[in-house]
Amino acid sequence: MSEIKLLALDLDGTLLDSHSRVTKENADAVRLAQQAGVQVVLCTGRNLTEMRAFNAQLDVSADWAVITNGAAVMRFSDGMQIAYDGLDRAMCASVRAICAEFGIDLCLYTADRLYYGRDFLRFLEELRRRGRVTLNEAAEGYEFVPDAAGWDDVLAREDGRVVKAILHHLDPREIDKITRTLERTGLFELTPSIMYGGELKNVEINRKGVHKGGALERLAKHLGFGMDAVMAIGDSDNDLTMLQMAGLGVAMANAAPNIRAAADAVTLDNTSNGVAAAVKQFILEG
Repeated sequence: MSEIKLLALDLDGTLLDSHSRVTKENADAVRLAQQAGVQVVLCTGRNLTEMRAFNAQLDVSADWAVITNGAAVMRFSDGMQIAYDGLDRAMCASVRAICAEFGIDLCLYTADRLYYGRDFLRFLEELRRRGRVTLNEAAEGYEFVPDAAGWDDVLAREDGRVVKAILHHLDPREIDKITRTLERTGLFELTPSIMYGGELKNVEINRKGVHKGGALERLAKHLGFGMDAVMAIGDSDNDLTMLQMAGLGVAMANAAPNIRAAADAVTLDNTSNGVAAAVKQFILEG
């Protein structure tokens, strides 16, 4: 294995514990990795506004941000952007038409805002009913869109800035149908989120070819080295490409079996400071 120069960390289910917090042990490990000369990139399906809140929980800021499953890569220190691959007007129109076909609302990310409708609220309510900690949809950066006219306005105002869509339905069978319909367009990279053993699902939508692995490859090239010098840690389907493409892919113990099988190593789960354990094993003591 080559010397690790870049550490890529997923957030939910990986760096964050079950209360969506960065533990002291994980924060210490990230700081020590940086002191050892390793750059740190946070890689998430979330947007930059949400990521900044979690980055602030670290002792020292991460160096880079890969947001919305790889649609954009930015440097934390000055906001410099080295990649931006969003959904264009025609792609947004295609997703919106499929939403209309299935009678659901859009949910769209820009780098700094999340626009959502009633289906997203219903999904959050169900997650909370099951005891899961969720975001505060009334916080700054989140905007409820009540009707078709509202979506007309959002899509006109944010044309060229949409980086990801995510569709919600309380019936996982409907999400499966929606996903198959999206696949037939040939336009999108689709990542399902499967919760509670398949009792709940949603599907994340990026431009075709956009994923975390590709974003990390572009970042590594920008920094002057290859993917063999990248260590990636993650737990879910949207982490699969970066675990497969990194020189060292580490799955969390709480990851699904297919994610663990695709990784080079498995660390502890996210409630047992798995990130800290992996950093210690492969960077600090490696």
